[in-house]
Amino acid sequence: MNENYKYATHIISWLERLGIPEIPLAKNAFLKVKEYWVEHKDLDLEQVRDDLWSWVDCNDGYNISVPEVAKMRILLCLAYEDNRELENVGYFEELLISLGISQQEAYKRA
Repeated sequence: MNENYKYATHIISWLERLGIPEIPLAKNAFLKVKEYWVEHKDLDLEQVRDDLWSWVDCNDGYNISVPEVAKMRILLCLAYEDNRELENVGYFEELLISLGISQQEAYKRA
């Protein structure tokens, strides 16, 4: 199994567990990236990233103590085809911790 796909499905499962923010952009982006990773549908990931980054930049996007911001940044993790670097540095896991998930749980792989 492609390691990018494996990590993306791990992130998707966490977002489903945590809940998608009640923001139309988030709901739409999540459906698209989920279709991309799970159903292998074509998607312009660059456009998804641009839209998400625009929201982050306009909404105190570096304050990951705000749950919506942390979740939008998690969505951004799914908008990169090559997510190996994100996994290697633990970026997604640190976002989980900012949402109150224990470090042990955040770094556990299914």
